[in-house]
Amino acid sequence: MFDFQEQLEVGQLGENLIKKYYQSKEKDGKSLYICRPAKGDEQRLGADLFVVDGHLNYKYIEVKTDTQAHNTGNVAFEIQIVHENKKTIGAAMKTFPDYLFYWIFPTTRVLYWNPSEINPYILDWMTQYRIVEAQNKNFFSRTLIVPQEVVMETGVVHKLQIDWNIVDEVVKGVDGVSAILVR
Repeated sequence: MFDFQEQLEVGQLGENLIKKYYQSKEKDGKSLYICRPAKGDEQRLGADLFVVDGHLNYKYIEVKTDTQAHNTGNVAFEIQIVHENKKTIGAAMKTFPDYLFYWIFPTTRVLYWNPSEINPYILDWMTQYRIVEAQNKNFFSRTLIVPQEVVMETGVVHKLQIDWNIVDEVVKGVDGVSAILVR
């Protein structure tokens, strides 16, 4: 059974990583982006962060932090949440955010994609790959497990290498994590 509080804390690390990534982007000593947490209504639609550039172009971002992808070589797509009286689509299938950022913790690698572009692939993969259920205290989720190389072959998934110093700053103070960071 997953511990909701623990998963929330791990998720917060991922959000902090992406926020610091955007805040680190500068030109002539000036920030190129402003990044803030999503507001309540934006969160309910599936966004974690709101990012705007100096030209007022903006994006909503969902962030997922996967603590097992480094060892398994897979990407876990949360496709459904099941509460006692209600079923909803999972984070991977929500199309409100412009991008979903997927941090392969504890590495410097982040995958990202536009949910609308990857959803057709997810539908195909549901018949080809394993779906696992993860129990939480108040609900369970159904998650599709797909090899990273298959995900990258779509052409709609992109990879970022986050600066080592940013990753180290985000995980500082988390028991034993700095010692196991992988570039």
